[in-house]
Amino acid sequence: MAVTGANTIIAGVNKAGTTSLFVSLQAHPEVATSSVKETRYFLPARYGEPLEPASVYESYFAHAGDRPIRLEATPAYFYGGEPLVASIVDLLGSEVRAIVVLREPVSRLVSFFTYQKTRLRIPESMTLDEYLAAADRLSDADFADPANERYFGFRGGCYADFLPAWVAAFGSRLRVVFFDDLVARPEIVLQEVATWLGVDPDAFPAPDLSSENRTTGFRFRGFQRAALFANDRLERFLRRHPALKQRLRAAYYRINGRAAREVVPQTVRAELEERYREPNVRLAGQLRDAGVTEVPAWVPEPRGRPAIHRRSAAIARERRAPRRAAAGTLPPSERDQES
Repeated sequence: MAVTGANTIIAGVNKAGTTSLFVSLQAHPEVATSSVKETRYFLPARYGEPLEPASVYESYFAHAGDRPIRLEATPAYFYGGEPLVASIVDLLGSEVRAIVVLREPVSRLVSFFTYQKTRLRIPESMTLDEYLAAADRLSDADFADPANERYFGFRGGCYADFLPAWVAAFGSRLRVVFFDDLVARPEIVLQEVATWLGVDPDAFPAPDLSSENRTTGFRFRGFQRAALFANDRLERFLRRHPALKQRLRAAYYRINGRAAREVVPQTVRAELEERYREPNVRLAGQLRDAGVTEVPAWVPEPRGRPAIHRRSAAIARERRAPRRAAAGTLPPSERDQES
């Protein structure tokens, strides 16, 4: 029997705007979110380990009341394959929905790599070349150890290796969103997602996407470590008080924040684009077969298939410009490190 947990899950991917989408949907009066964004409840299935009792999962939604949508967001779920997908359906029932946000894989990799530094999981001095070399030395068996997730940056962008399990299990209950659209036309994406969920698309208190979890560098390592510890321990409280969290975050960035920008040599970027070429071609075919016909420019034409409709970047810029002036939309240069 399905438990009283989420009936909608943002299942992926890391560093693609999932936190911003989660927080923006949280503002809708018909949406109840989990007490922490990432419950990580189903992640043990990714590693062949048992889940905690269902009551643990239900506790994340104890405050949900009678709101029709109960939402959580753990983007690492996307990589769990059939075992994780099956565990979700088994526990939450056959009507559960999933949202997957996809981002151009090279940009996502760079953001993921930078984020691992800000979380103090890899050396601050490590170059992207060194990171890729370390990741390439790890086998599938090595990635069965959660400790190696920090090196999953490249593999995490091979979406075609993981999407089929979600399409097979969820079908029309799977919604694919693109990071490009979250940045270029956020209010339209929110309205489309709300309509798909069956709630009022005009009930959002603000028309724009909340800008959350941008990867920001730090000046003092010890201060950063203490801030990460406090953020993790206080997440349940801060999720209930988003305005307070925004003020605390802004104050911390003023004291210890700095720009976190990785300079990626063009040769490395070109190599990565070539390595992602084949997975992206497979992804294009999978999206076409799943009925996703409007895709960003980084998704290539599927081989031997009719052309996929691509949104014009010029149109996107024209749509975005007046909204930015009116609603304070962050430009892509400020959002490109979100998760």
